[in-house]
Amino acid sequence: MDPDAGSGDEPVKPAEPAPPDQPKPDAPAAPLAQPAQPKVPEGEDKTGTEIGVLPLIGGDTDNGFGVGAIGSIASFDATHTPYKWQLQFATFIAAKDSITSPSYEDAFVNLIAPQMLDGKLRLEIRPAFTRETALRFYGLGNNVQIPADTDRTRDFYTRLHPALQVLTRWKFDPKSRWSVIAASQYIYNRVSEDPTSTLAMQLPTIDPKVNTPHSVVRFETGAAFDSRDSEIAPSSGMFHTFEIRMSPHLGSEFPYQYEQGDIELRFYKTVMPKRMVLAVRVVGDFMLGDVPFYELSRYEDTSAIGGSLGVRGVPGYTFYGKVKAFANVELRTAITNFDFWDKKYKFGIATFVDGGRIWSDLRNSRPDLDGTGLGLHYGIGAGIRLQQGRAFLVRADLAWSPDASPIAGYVLADHIF
Repeated sequence: MDPDAGSGDEPVKPAEPAPPDQPKPDAPAAPLAQPAQPKVPEGEDKTGTEIGVLPLIGGDTDNGFGVGAIGSIASFDATHTPYKWQLQFATFIAAKDSITSPSYEDAFVNLIAPQMLDGKLRLEIRPAFTRETALRFYGLGNNVQIPADTDRTRDFYTRLHPALQVLTRWKFDPKSRWSVIAASQYIYNRVSEDPTSTLAMQLPTIDPKVNTPHSVVRFETGAAFDSRDSEIAPSSGMFHTFEIRMSPHLGSEFPYQYEQGDIELRFYKTVMPKRMVLAVRVVGDFMLGDVPFYELSRYEDTSAIGGSLGVRGVPGYTFYGKVKAFANVELRTAITNFDFWDKKYKFGIATFVDGGRIWSDLRNSRPDLDGTGLGLHYGIGAGIRLQQGRAFLVRADLAWSPDASPIAGYVLADHIF
């Protein structure tokens, strides 16, 4: 399961079913979306409660294989869109070597109320628990070499990071497509590694504080533009976010002080034939200041260049740097609708190409770490999409990348974006 899909921190895994616009298990949640009115077929009941649950026996090539479940409970009425409230949830435990020694443990719930205060406020509250023992570190920079044979002692480290997020989006006019983002997040961290590992060798120069248990609090603000026709499965419109995050130093318990900015542009267009939707996302993210090293591989609490919510096919949490840029192009094709056990389903497929790269620092060029060429890391693949009812969608993707072998696989809730 991808850590951030959730807990945020980003296989075949249930990621955290991300907030409804997509995103995060490696967990923790993307900016909250406020969609346009969903399309409701003539005569369809707009009220009631829907429960969707998918048990999982599997996992992914990043975190190992195991068991878990993802699902949601959504309440509908005639005045709120896309629902009155939704409770997303996921739990997953996976192992790479022995079932008695989990490599990935994740659990979260996410309560979403999309139209509070007469449609002016969207609220999400998301507690999560994640423990990962197979996070990779081969060094800093875009030009890092991935060993042909993985050595757990040399290449992996462990991170425990329970978290609590409160995310809001505010509108001055309920009909406006623009909203203001205000959010906060608390994360407790415990990091450990073998004293002979690559990470242990480099920590004295890149992050000497990280092995002491510590906390990070982040405050976020920004703006969002949303013209999508649907939050769950958009077929037209755009969803863009512009965000700034600040983490203050608050004594020895909160030892890091840094800033982060990102822009995320998403476009959706129905193409010929009418069953096909072209979805495109472009992401840019940068960090300044004293950043915990584990955040250098992430954006929005999930892996950036790699993993199930960033560049699929590339191993998650492999490339570390303060500047990240990547894009996803996905063609989603609706195949059929059907009923099963008195529930309505929509089945489709998707093909995609993802690609991006990182830079070690925004201010200082490091060609020794980042290389001098294009340095693109990419993945190509395909997957299936299964939507149950009006609010629960599951995707299963297979992706190939020259950076990884064998093919990577992921199972999560919601579209990638």
